[in-house]
Amino acid sequence: MTNNFANPSYTITAGKTLSGVSPVDRQIKVVCGRIWLTIAGDDSDFWLATDETVVIPAHRMVVLEADQQASRIELQTVTSPAAAHQSEFAVTNYLQKLTQKLNHVFA
Repeated sequence: MTNNFANPSYTITAGKTLSGVSPVDRQIKVVCGRIWLTIAGDDSDFWLATDETVVIPAHRMVVLEADQQASRIELQTVTSPAAAHQSEFAVTNYLQKLTQKLNHVFA
């Protein structure tokens, strides 16, 4: 069964997945916990923690998996290109911080 992400929020239990295809662009915000996110056709996967967001594009399969604890996400319809750009900035910022941490650990 394919979920269309019609609900405004979902709780994903630890180690479980939620997948689906949204008919419109949606912003996902992690309210609590940590999730792994992959979007069909993207070269990168994402780890998102509490208060981090990403925009999922319409008509593409998305898979979310909760890490070691239950995670809660909220979804909002993206109504403007500016909102999508803001989310892209958040993901880029997250990836830069992660790279800095990894460089520090492996230095």
